[in-house]
Amino acid sequence: MDIEAKIFERKTVIESELISYGFMKTEQGYLYSKDFLNSAFKAQILISSDGKVRGKVIDNATDEEYILIHVENQTGAYVAKVRTAYTAILKNIASKCFRSNPFLKPQSNRLTYSIERKYQEKPDYPFAKLPTYGVFRYPANRKWYALIMNLKRSLVDKECTGRQKDEIVEVINLKIDENSEQELLKVRGVYPGYHMNRAHWISIILDESLDDEFILSLIDKSRSFAVGGGKTRIEGQKEHWIIPANPDFFDVIDYFSSQKEVLWKQSSRLTVGDTAFIYVTSPLSEIRFVCEVLETDIPYEYQDRNLKMKKAVKLKVLKEIPQGVCPIRKMRELGVKAVRGQRIATAELVDYFKHSVSD
Repeated sequence: MDIEAKIFERKTVIESELISYGFMKTEQGYLYSKDFLNSAFKAQILISSDGKVRGKVIDNATDEEYILIHVENQTGAYVAKVRTAYTAILKNIASKCFRSNPFLKPQSNRLTYSIERKYQEKPDYPFAKLPTYGVFRYPANRKWYALIMNLKRSLVDKECTGRQKDEIVEVINLKIDENSEQELLKVRGVYPGYHMNRAHWISIILDESLDDEFILSLIDKSRSFAVGGGKTRIEGQKEHWIIPANPDFFDVIDYFSSQKEVLWKQSSRLTVGDTAFIYVTSPLSEIRFVCEVLETDIPYEYQDRNLKMKKAVKLKVLKEIPQGVCPIRKMRELGVKAVRGQRIATAELVDYFKHSVSD
């Protein structure tokens, strides 16, 4: 990759800034010239109509192009001096006349800006060895709902041929309802999830084959799984939560059964009026209490070797559930495959408690 490509990678030109910076409009695009190193050399930068940047350095003594700066194996002190000065000119143009983009491809960036506008969420780049891979997370629990990565097309599109195999593309991974997998894979441009559980994830190559609106609808759905239970919370809507409680760290049964109201560790997702099913973990592994959220965001400083709290939530104990009524095997029948942390209760479990578990 040449100097210009490296510096202007992931950047979009701000055309309105070019003239004031010193560029001249020409038939080929915008041209900028600048003498440097005591006028020994001249930098000539051309930005074409499609935003591509090309540059060369002219030796003013000979009026010929000084091509050595673009030859990587030329590492002499004088060449390095010229290359460093030229690079500084390019970087200044990049900082004043270009906008940094989160990704390489136009569609990747459009989708990213759409997510930011709708949810105020930006990607982060957690992989040291893959610094261009961007992860989108739901802030409350840090769960992923999208991953954009750049890789060879052939790793995702197994039917591509010829030069396409080595083409570098950007791909987005999204979570799906496993029941929709087969229908989605019939859509041209949708592939089984790359490096993910293929029953739950799909990959889409962001090369304009599918329109933004369709992909954004899948992003919304994927995000809803991170929020919890495969549905996006509507303002004012009351939710039913499963909250795990570890009896190895605390006498959960005695605490909840001996009081009408209890304080519990705050989760940012809980709101007043929500229902909380208290799931007592192994060795019991069953729901033993049903509670209502009375108050949230109560200042409560506490720390021991197992728990650190800064805020608490007040729960009203509505019902104690007898042992054996809703063990994990029953929960699995009701669509709750696992409880690794606070999560939304399935509609089947809510219905079970509403109609099958007596007061």
